Amino acid sequence: MCRITGIWRSEDRDGLARLCTAMRDTMTHGGPDDHGIFVDTAAGLAMGHRRLTIIDLTETGHQPMTGTDGRFTICYNGEVYNYRELRPELEALGFTFRGTSDTEVVLNAFAAWGPSCVERLIGMFAFAVWDSRERDLHLFRDRMGVKPLYYYLHDGTFAFSSELKALHAGLDDRLEIDCAALAEFLHYGYIAGPRCIYRRVAKLEPGCRIRVDGSLAMEHHRYWDPAVLAQMPSFQDNERTLTDRLEEILTDAFLKRLIADVPVGVFLSGGIDSSLVTAVLARHTDRPIRTFTIGFAERSYDESGWARAVARHLGTEHISETVTPDHARSILPRWPEIYDEPFGDISGIPTTIVSQMTRRHVKVSLSADGGDELFCGYHRYWVMERLERYLSWLPGMLPRALGKAVALIGTDTAADFATAHPGLRLPAIRDRMRKFQAVLAHWQGDAGGAYPYAVAYWLPREISALMGAYRDPRPSLSDMGPSLMASMMLWDMKNYLPEDILTKVDRATMSVSLEGRDPFLDHRIAEFALRLPLEYKYRQGAMKYLLRKLLSRYLPEQLFERPKQGFAVPIYTWLHDDLMHLVDEHLNPDALALQGEFDPVPVRRIISAFKGRKGSVAVDRVWLLLVYMMWRRRYVG
Repeated sequence: MCRITGIWRSEDRDGLARLCTAMRDTMTHGGPDDHGIFVDTAAGLAMGHRRLTIIDLTETGHQPMTGTDGRFTICYNGEVYNYRELRPELEALGFTFRGTSDTEVVLNAFAAWGPSCVERLIGMFAFAVWDSRERDLHLFRDRMGVKPLYYYLHDGTFAFSSELKALHAGLDDRLEIDCAALAEFLHYGYIAGPRCIYRRVAKLEPGCRIRVDGSLAMEHHRYWDPAVLAQMPSFQDNERTLTDRLEEILTDAFLKRLIADVPVGVFLSGGIDSSLVTAVLARHTDRPIRTFTIGFAERSYDESGWARAVARHLGTEHISETVTPDHARSILPRWPEIYDEPFGDISGIPTTIVSQMTRRHVKVSLSADGGDELFCGYHRYWVMERLERYLSWLPGMLPRALGKAVALIGTDTAADFATAHPGLRLPAIRDRMRKFQAVLAHWQGDAGGAYPYAVAYWLPREISALMGAYRDPRPSLSDMGPSLMASMMLWDMKNYLPEDILTKVDRATMSVSLEGRDPFLDHRIAEFALRLPLEYKYRQGAMKYLLRKLLSRYLPEQLFERPKQGFAVPIYTWLHDDLMHLVDEHLNPDALALQGEFDPVPVRRIISAFKGRKGSVAVDRVWLLLVYMMWRRRYVG
């Protein structure tokens, strides 16, 4: 695992090495063990690398790495887990190897098979290959988007990096805020690729590669597309056969993620996905598994007891820690450094805490992200499916009238009424009720069109009042898949998974020099899930049906058959009781007067309501404003 960057100029090539070194060293946290730089002065290109040594700890894994014939140079971030299988194929073709790293395998694979080599790779990666003969630069990102890659192209300069802070170091005077992307951040809490907070900067999307030629013209290719795979015929096998096949794929994928020359651990929340990862590894490995979890003092948010019970049953070496407001106070001043694009997922705080704790014991840790998107695990899927079933045949005015009624009652009060039902006694129920109200209030006849409101923070009309006319930049999910459930999962696979969940884990782990691995995001698992009939994902209200069936082979059902809790955080209490000084520091009238993106009047109004404790509706919006203003102070001034 590493961090990479590079810059290519058609003119003004003086000081290229110095500039690229400055860009590279903004990301030392992601690669503290080694560093390198490559410069092709004649071409005007430089690439920089920071290394976190995981496989081949010797000098033969040093990067950027140039092949034996001098033509190709790679700058690589990630892990390819089938590199040991690819190496004999390459040796049979006449390639020789100096070391044992997967980097050298990927470099020679490109030399042997060209850009299509990426289709042979199993793993997570973002890498660049420079072809010194053709004067072409090739960039690649893994299929699911586990590893990040930004790029900039304008006015004779092309640059790329694992993190935006490197582009700041090389292009600071050229970076301009994209207000449309900022509005999207307020809407969803993150910015989905290919968009970025800066104009002329883009994210290379998952499953894509680009080629840049000597004139800095760019060609874009998508080599893997889940929407296409979802259109393939569904499996027709019986339940037992599908469960056996899934177990076989999961076992191979999970065990491959243990490949390392350093100690490896597992993030264990006690939920279905992390329990399955831990259980499979515990059964198929000889050495004890190390597991790590965090909990909360607030019982309605705490799952650590379930994690301890699973760890006890599986015999893991288990370590846990309780997250408190003191942790938040220590993390938030660093938030713009960790997340150098505005990022609103508050669970980044506990993710950073568990990463810090884990790094004291191991250098690599496995998480279980992706199971919800692949196997239908979010509670909102169930809610939207029920709404589609019961409301789609009604005139749209009736659901909208109900939404207005909930608004009149107040979403906090409605949430209190809702908790009378045991199934709705959920963490962050007030936030969920606010989103439920927004879905009803904007119902236009189908749940697909209403889904963006189910995951929204600021509503489009509120953003328009704050910033001027706003239009959601994301395409409708109505036609993405063969069913509502499939469309919601695909929409989240494209947007939420890579740009929120995986961004959160990548930045949190790499900020403490910990490699995070996501075994559920092996593309073979994704391809299996995309062809799995819906009845094996969602059956009679039960989410992740087939995963539950498989997990019952490893654990007693009483350890995992419970309502999904999620990684919710008591942000309302924290902001009001422990972190209000940050609101006062960053969202005071003077600070608001200095920025030009928001109308200060509605901001002051919502902060006043928040401070007056007039319901919890404002908390997420205040949080996103706070995150942005902290980011703005750090990078804009």
